[in-house]
Amino acid sequence: MRIVITGAESSGKSTLTEYLGRALNLPFALEYARYYLEQRGPEYDLELLSRLSVLHQQYQQAEVSGNAPLGIFDTDLINYKIWAEEVFGCCPEEISAGIARESSHVYLVCKPDLPWEPDPLRQNPDDREQLYQRHLYEIKRLNRPFEVVGGRGEQRQTAAEAAVKRLVGLKNPGRQA
Repeated sequence: MRIVITGAESSGKSTLTEYLGRALNLPFALEYARYYLEQRGPEYDLELLSRLSVLHQQYQQAEVSGNAPLGIFDTDLINYKIWAEEVFGCCPEEISAGIARESSHVYLVCKPDLPWEPDPLRQNPDDREQLYQRHLYEIKRLNRPFEVVGGRGEQRQTAAEAAVKRLVGLKNPGRQA
């Protein structure tokens, strides 16, 4: 089982991924596209985005061994699907096919209730609620277990830990924390 931290830009995904990995002593993988684009610049096209989705999966598998019963991922291919559709109006077939293979994923969906933090890779300060709703829609459409996590600081961390425990036990999925 892989616990995926997902949601709109600047909603605390990376911070929460790292916190949960350390607090729960679980292997985790941060978002690969961020590493790649920080090193090579923020420009990309649909072909690069598609390639990044493959590199993202390879990176996650290297960081969280297939033998680990639990692991935490900062985003998955749902994020790439939404990204491709928002920017290019379509989703490459290899991303859609990859989503189907990610059936062991359960989700913490981060509410966009944190202040926007600008950086050169972020593009949607005014669309965070819409992007948050798109993530929820995709997860529900796939009928995958999820919890919504909001709040700030320690409140968010405590809610996220409780949500992970519920997801791992799969008790009452699809609730708000």
